[in-house]
Amino acid sequence: MKSIAQKAAKKQARKHAAMEKQAAKKKTRVVEYAIKHGKLKASRQYREALSNIKRWSKLYDGTWKSLLPKSRRPHSHPNQHTLAEEADIVEAWTKHGKKGVQYVYTILVRKYAYTRTEWGLFHALRRLGLIDKPKGKGRRNYRQCTPCEIPGEKIQIDVKEVPYYCIRGKHRRDEKKMYQWTAIDECTRWRFVYGFDEHTPENSVKFLKMLLDKFPFEVMTVQTDNGTEFTYKFISDEKKCPFEEELERLEISHKLIKPRTPWHNGKVERSHRMDQRYFYEWEHFRNMDDFNEQLAQHLDWTNDKPMRIFCGKSPQEKLNDYMWLI
Repeated sequence: MKSIAQKAAKKQARKHAAMEKQAAKKKTRVVEYAIKHGKLKASRQYREALSNIKRWSKLYDGTWKSLLPKSRRPHSHPNQHTLAEEADIVEAWTKHGKKGVQYVYTILVRKYAYTRTEWGLFHALRRLGLIDKPKGKGRRNYRQCTPCEIPGEKIQIDVKEVPYYCIRGKHRRDEKKMYQWTAIDECTRWRFVYGFDEHTPENSVKFLKMLLDKFPFEVMTVQTDNGTEFTYKFISDEKKCPFEEELERLEISHKLIKPRTPWHNGKVERSHRMDQRYFYEWEHFRNMDDFNEQLAQHLDWTNDKPMRIFCGKSPQEKLNDYMWLI
């Protein structure tokens, strides 16, 4: 459904267009009177400046549409992209476009000696027709949480079901599913992912052990949603989830977000959206070994991908900056 603001904007645009049409038809009457009786007499009759009537007469081609306001946007600019720069942009976008604007910008700066800003590249891509304007609902305003200052202070963990169209071969014929476990450090955005074929708490425990083995810092807090792979909070008051028992044994704090508030786990949710766009829309998997092999390659790319929030540094480089704390 359209919002009230969108409806008001459309109504205002229609009103503005109607006023321009009415003004153009009035100018038409003035010009036609000037053709018959002279421009000076038309100026006196309609109380319009003589210079305006002369200008309208030059634009008039027999229809009122010729007197509608024209765009005053310049056709060129002294600092606009050169043809060579546009050719470099098209070449880089053709090769790396599926990895996003920011990654293409990094490639252009490092390999093509590109000197423009990232926003300049963004507008050039729009002008060249390589990207379209997104049709989103706009940015929502949420209360910002306190940022983490050291790696391992809080790790967000979530599970993503692999799209069914990515599964091929015997795994699909047997109607089996694949799941991606994801952990992301809030401080450095460093990630660890691994795939399993069952959505169970036992696999969450396995993933946690693998994460602790890979992550170089001590994990203080793990934040998850209320899924049964992480907690039995809403299905049992007595039995504890194996994942929670493992966290207690390791003396790691477990923080559960509120029900139906996925934005509280926003960093891992955003990373899943990135996986969907840059990985799952391009790859296919025949078995779990094939899936985890391709997932590991994608993980290396995401951890080495420059991020705007870190002024062009990658999560791995950001993590390395804290190595002196060990």
